[in-house]
Amino acid sequence: MSADAITSNNQQMEDTLSVECNYPVTSLLFVSSNETVQDCGDNQGYQLLRWRENKTVMVVGMKSGRVRVINVRDGSILLELIDHKDHVSSLSVSPSLILVSASYDGTIKFWDLADDGNMFHSFLVANYTACRGVRHKVLSVAWSPDGARVATTGTFKAVVIFDMRNKEPGLTLSGHVNRVNRCQFSPDGTLLVSSSVDTTCIVWNSYTGVIICRLGHQFPEPCPWFPGESDTDVLDCAFSKTGLQVVTAADDGYLRFWDLHSPNSPVSICAVDNPLCCSFNQNGGFLAVGSTTGDLVIVQPTRTLPSLLQLCRLACNTSQHIQYDSVDKLVIPTTLKNYLRYDSF
Repeated sequence: MSADAITSNNQQMEDTLSVECNYPVTSLLFVSSNETVQDCGDNQGYQLLRWRENKTVMVVGMKSGRVRVINVRDGSILLELIDHKDHVSSLSVSPSLILVSASYDGTIKFWDLADDGNMFHSFLVANYTACRGVRHKVLSVAWSPDGARVATTGTFKAVVIFDMRNKEPGLTLSGHVNRVNRCQFSPDGTLLVSSSVDTTCIVWNSYTGVIICRLGHQFPEPCPWFPGESDTDVLDCAFSKTGLQVVTAADDGYLRFWDLHSPNSPVSICAVDNPLCCSFNQNGGFLAVGSTTGDLVIVQPTRTLPSLLQLCRLACNTSQHIQYDSVDKLVIPTTLKNYLRYDSF
């Protein structure tokens, strides 16, 4: 789907906006909150961002390493964030409007969008893996739903989780044997899924680092030391709204839908030409799939009704009064404690 010609039912939409970024766009993100614009005089024509009125802005990462916050109503640049030295590969924003950007320069950087984009922290991610001292690209970054942790992946063959309450590294999840392309937290933040060039997708307990299951895309599974290319590299992954289904996009041209109750094989498969990335919409009813050819495909997966137990688990795990570390203190049966921690499904 081209940026300047969006069609629906063969009719071109009249309300289109074209924004000239001057550099190739490598990542983007919509942010909705309260914002209003105020002129700031001599700041090269840019404007201060004030979050007061309910509007939507778009955050754009570019190959130059710049990050821009753009007003989607008129295309004006509200903020320009300059510190990365290579192209920006991924963006994510927390509920408190803290933007984190990942870059091929090996760093993730934190910007406070409520404070005119002030950058207040940075991590050189490879320093917290076995690849310390070697420059590696950071390929993806994701906030946990509560905004307390950030997960990153890259060419360092691991997932690194940072605890942003203390601004320090938390866990390094080792289990992949090749580049890790993407990661995403489950809706309650307890699980984390990562996809890799090693043809597998791993579902982890994000608090302990324990592997819950491994979703294999090639059988037999290739040896860890196999140096050749594979046509089942897992390029992207996403959790459903219920947190018990995972969809993966692989470069063999298939979307695979997995149920964590039975992870040995996908429950359904959908053919899509040259898939590159995928994402569920907010209510989980549709899945958008981007391709290397520039096409955007919308898929409507089969909806599954979550059990009452799973709905209760999501409610408990997202409650401010029940933290993962405090589950053992709850006066409930051990089987329910194990269920809340995803020790059982």
